[in-house]
Amino acid sequence: MEFGIFNLMNRRDRSQSVSSLITQTVEQVQAAESAGFGVAWFTEHHFSNYSLPPSPLLMVGHVAPQTLRIKLGTAVVLPALYQPARLLGELAFTDCLAEGRLIVGLGSGYQTHELLRFGITLEESRAATDEWIDFISQGLGQERFEFHGKYIDMPDTPFAARPVQLPRPPIWIAGNSPDSQARAARGPYPLFVSGFGQGNDTVVRIREETDETWRAAGRDPNDLLFGSVRYCLVTDNKSEALAFAANAQYQIRLSTYLRQGQTDIPDSWLPEEPFAGEMSPEEILAANPIGDPETVAACLVDEIKRARTSHLALYMTMGNTDHEVVMKSIRRFGDEVIPLVEKEVGALGGVNIPRPLQAAQ
Repeated sequence: MEFGIFNLMNRRDRSQSVSSLITQTVEQVQAAESAGFGVAWFTEHHFSNYSLPPSPLLMVGHVAPQTLRIKLGTAVVLPALYQPARLLGELAFTDCLAEGRLIVGLGSGYQTHELLRFGITLEESRAATDEWIDFISQGLGQERFEFHGKYIDMPDTPFAARPVQLPRPPIWIAGNSPDSQARAARGPYPLFVSGFGQGNDTVVRIREETDETWRAAGRDPNDLLFGSVRYCLVTDNKSEALAFAANAQYQIRLSTYLRQGQTDIPDSWLPEEPFAGEMSPEEILAANPIGDPETVAACLVDEIKRARTSHLALYMTMGNTDHEVVMKSIRRFGDEVIPLVEKEVGALGGVNIPRPLQAAQ
């Protein structure tokens, strides 16, 4: 298994400039690379301070020459918002910029207001996503390609730039729903899920549901590379830990607000609205790998063992968390947490490896 750093790049205070957030993100990814993280993930969202990058491929292209080894993933590209030939060309070229380190994460999206501004509804995006995954899976890496489907119609088209990774960069599927689980099974593709701030029991439940979906699709769950997204901060300072949990609560509030199906939002600055049944910062702190190295490692080890997680992508910063606190946390994760995890589960490279990867090795 491996660890990743998840870069949502949201903006809680107007004093946080876009340029400073970009600079801090690069520094955090560089620190994560030095600490032994395997992947840096970048998001795609539009029209609000929930997440700034409108294209994860732009961030991959920006970070690539400033890093050496860490893989760079999209979490996720929303393919239904793109023109087919352009997306294939940009994915191939981005893998060249990243010197063969691109991971293509794909999803259908969930924010109605942003999809509508690209001329598509949430239902249409969900319906088209299976075809988009087939299109990218078959076409990415080809010198010439044509595709004729229900949603995509592309004539025979030559591509001047092919990705470094052939036959193509790896494709991951994001989402907790049975539809996302089934899409992953058809590949099979790695699956990326979120517990939305809840604890290991929630991640284990999602894994069990996914296993059932895979069996129903005629797939062996042992073939699944299962990834999760968690909040994580390494600190001995209880005030820092609680402040980070409060920022996680802020992010959950924004995400919940955006899932209400709004066709419009007041402006690009979202309201921080409490919702019924939300977790308190104290509850988020208790449920997630947040705290001293021993506490963080114990939480991660429990998930790795019980959910058979192959990839843990960690929100290491959120809202207005202090950049220096984040940098210290990332360094301590590499120096102190990873050795504690390996003491319990063994060398990470040999943990929870799906059978196809075992065969390749």
